[in-house]
Amino acid sequence: MRELPKITSAMLVVTHECNLRCRYCFVHKEPQRMTLSTARDAARFLIDNARAAGAGTPEINFFGGEPMLEFDTVIKPLVEWVHDGLGEPFRFSVTTNGTLLTDERIRFMKRHGFGLLLSMDGTGPVQDWNRPFAGGGGSFAALRPIVPKVLAAWPGVTFRMTAIPETCGRTFESIMWAAAQGFRSFYITPNVFEEWGAEARAALAGEMRRYTGYYAGCKRSGVRPIMFSSFEQAREDRRQIRLAEERGTYRSLPKCRAEGKCGLGASRFASIHPNGGLYACQEMTSSEGPESPFYIGSIYGGVDNSRRRSLMESFDAHPVRGPYCGECGYDLICDGGCAANNYLATGSVNGPPEVFCWWRRLLLAEAGKTEEVG
Repeated sequence: MRELPKITSAMLVVTHECNLRCRYCFVHKEPQRMTLSTARDAARFLIDNARAAGAGTPEINFFGGEPMLEFDTVIKPLVEWVHDGLGEPFRFSVTTNGTLLTDERIRFMKRHGFGLLLSMDGTGPVQDWNRPFAGGGGSFAALRPIVPKVLAAWPGVTFRMTAIPETCGRTFESIMWAAAQGFRSFYITPNVFEEWGAEARAALAGEMRRYTGYYAGCKRSGVRPIMFSSFEQAREDRRQIRLAEERGTYRSLPKCRAEGKCGLGASRFASIHPNGGLYACQEMTSSEGPESPFYIGSIYGGVDNSRRRSLMESFDAHPVRGPYCGECGYDLICDGGCAANNYLATGSVNGPPEVFCWWRRLLLAEAGKTEEVG
C-alpha cells in the first residue's frame, strides 16, 4: 500500500459561529471558537509537514461558520505571525459570506496574497430568503456595496450558490445578476439534505434549461458566458463515458476510487477543528467528534494513518450504488459524489442522496445539448 502524503493544506475552522442563518447550513452553531494559540500550532503543524515532505507550500483556508467573525482575533494576527514574524512562505485563502468584509480587511488580505470564495445565493429575494441574518432580516442589502469591491480585488472569484426548493425557480435570474456584476464563473448545487418534490425539481430543471440556451447562444455568438464548472465537467464527462463504452471499462478512472477523492484522507488536505482535531472533511468538524470515521488525528497527537486508510477502504470496499444506477449515464464513470454528504444523508460513504444523482443526470443531459457548439 502506498505511503499516504503528509497533510500540508487545511481548512482551518476558526469558529462554528455565524452571523447568518442560512436555511440549508450543515454547521451546528455551537460556541466553539479557535484560539490564536491553536491557530499558530496548526500553522506550525502544516509548516513542519511541508518541510518533512520536501515539497510544496503549506496552505490554510479560513473556514467556519463565518471565519470573518474571527478576523481580528485569529486571522489577522496569525497571518502576520506567519508572514512577518516567521517569514515563512505560506498561502492563505478564506471562504466567506462576504457581509463582514471591509476596505481595510480587503487591503490586508490582498497584501498577503489571499484567495477568496464568496458564498452568495443570488438576487435580493433569493439571498434574503436563503441567507437571512441571525437576528432576522435579509443580507442582500449589506452585500450589495461589497460585491463590486470583492470583484475589484479578486476578478476571478466564483459566485458560489446553493439551491433550495423555495427559491430555485429564480436560479437563472440570479446567475444573470451575477454575470451583470462581473462574475466570470459560478457554482451551484442543490441542498441534498432536504426533500425535493416533483414541482421543485421541474422548476430547477427549467432554470438549467435556460442556462443551457444562454450558454449555447453565447458560444454561437463568440461571447464568453459566465461559466459553470459542473456544467463544463458534465461536458467532459460525456466524452469519458463514450471512451468507457468503447473500451468496455467500468469505473476505472482515478477519481472513481478513494485515492482520487477529497474528503477521504487520501491527499495532503484535511480540516482542523477549533480544538486542533483533524478531520478528512470540513463538513464533519461540527457534526461528530473523535468517534467519527472522518476523524484522522490531531495537530497535537499526530495524524493517524490507520484511520485514514480505514476511511479510504470503507469507500473502496463496496461500489457506490443508488436506486437509479442502471439507468444513469454516469454509471460507467461514477465517482460516488461527496463522501461526507453521502455519510450525513444516508449513513454510508457509499450511499449518495438521491437528489444528488438526479442533479448529475440533469446536468449530463443539458450538457449534451451543447456538444455541437464546441
